[in-house]
Amino acid sequence: MATTNKIMVGIDDQVIELTGADKEAFLIDQKERQAEASLLEAEYKAKQDARESAIKKLADIAGLTKEELASIL
Repeated sequence: MATTNKIMVGIDDQVIELTGADKEAFLIDQKERQAEASLLEAEYKAKQDARESAIKKLADIAGLTKEELASIL
């Protein structure tokens, strides 16, 4: 049993089904946007991890408490 996925888009007050080249272009664009979002999320996570590491190192070197660090940052 084959299934087909319909892609419906709304333009103003009209709803149309994408087919053919338009559907393929939409699916490609959607995959590219998802890949970009995943990349941005990974970059954000890496920056957060680097920040946490820097804060921990600063706390260890300077002997600061969490409260002291929070007041500085």
